[in-house]
Amino acid sequence: MGSHNQPPHHQRRRSPPRRLPPPPYPPHLSSSNFYQVARNSRNAKILTTTLVAVQHIYCHGHGPKLKDVWHKWTVHVTGFNILQWSQDVLSGAHTNLLFFNADESRREFKQFQKSSSKSSRSFFSSERKWTNIFLALNILVYIAQVATDGKLLFWGAKINSLINKGQLWRLITSSFLHANIGHLLVNCYSLNSVGPGVEKISGPRRYVVLYLTSAIASSAMSYWLSKAPAVGASGAILGLVGSFAVFVLRHRGMVKGTEGDLRYIANVIVLNMAIGLLNKGIDNWGHLGGLIGGGAVSWLLGPAWKIQSISSEGRRVFADTAPIFSIIQTKRDKS
Repeated sequence: MGSHNQPPHHQRRRSPPRRLPPPPYPPHLSSSNFYQVARNSRNAKILTTTLVAVQHIYCHGHGPKLKDVWHKWTVHVTGFNILQWSQDVLSGAHTNLLFFNADESRREFKQFQKSSSKSSRSFFSSERKWTNIFLALNILVYIAQVATDGKLLFWGAKINSLINKGQLWRLITSSFLHANIGHLLVNCYSLNSVGPGVEKISGPRRYVVLYLTSAIASSAMSYWLSKAPAVGASGAILGLVGSFAVFVLRHRGMVKGTEGDLRYIANVIVLNMAIGLLNKGIDNWGHLGGLIGGGAVSWLLGPAWKIQSISSEGRRVFADTAPIFSIIQTKRDKS
C-alpha cells in the first residue's frame, strides 16, 4: 500500500527477572544450538527471501465471475475500479519472482537451512508448529475464497469505508486473504523461510501473539494512511523480521557478529521499502506497520536473555528480562 491523497489507480497490499534452573539455556533452545540459532544461522540471511515475498500484491486472477463481483464492490465501496490495477501488478509480480529466484537468494537460503538444527529443518517439527498452522490457514482460506467466488475476499478485505462502519474484523482477516495464487505462494514461501527461525527463538506463545499483532498493526497503519483496499500476509511476515531485528539488538553482547546481522536486516528493510516506492501496487504503509508492530511486541514480550550468574559447575544461568515481567510484577505489588 502506498500513501496518496487521492485513491490510487493501481495499488494494493495486501518483575524481577525469572531465574531459570540448569540447563542455563532458554527452554525452547538446547545448549548446543542456542548460539547456532542466534549467530551461525545468521537468520538475517533468510530475509533475502522476503524482499518481495513479503509484499502485498494487488492482483486478481480468479476468473470472470470474481472480476465481475469485484468490479461491482469496487464501484460501490470505493468509487474507483480496482481492475485497472491489474497491468501494473502483473509487471511488478514478474519482477519480484525473477529477483526471488536469483542465485544469491538461493545460496543464502541454503546456508540458513544448513545451519539450522535437524528438528527445525523438519516440516513436521514441533518447533515450527505455529508456522505450519498459519501456512495451512492461508491455504485453506484461499481455497474458501475460490469456492465462494470471491465473496469471502470481500467479506474480509481491508476496505476503509466498511471498517468505518464498524467492521473491525477486517483488520485481522485481511492478513489471511490473498489476491491470487501467485500472491499466496510468494507469501507462503516467505513465511516458511522466516517463521520457523523466529518461532524457535520466541517460543510458541510469544510467536502467536507476535504474528497476530503484527497483522493487526499492518492493517491499522494501512487503514490510517492508505485508502486502497488490501489483503495479504506480508505485513505479519515483516513483523517477524522486526522481531528478529530486536532479538539481534538485544543479544549483541552475547553473540559475536551481530553487527553484520544488523546491517543485513537494515539492507533488507530498506530494499523492501524502496521496491514498494517504485511499484504502485505495493502497500508500504502496511509493511511499515507490520515491521513496527513486530518490533514493539518483541521488545515488550521478549525474549530478552541475560546471564544472571555462573553456577558452581561453571554453568551460566540465564534469565528472561523482558519488560512484560517487570510490568506484571509491579501490578502484583500494587494489588
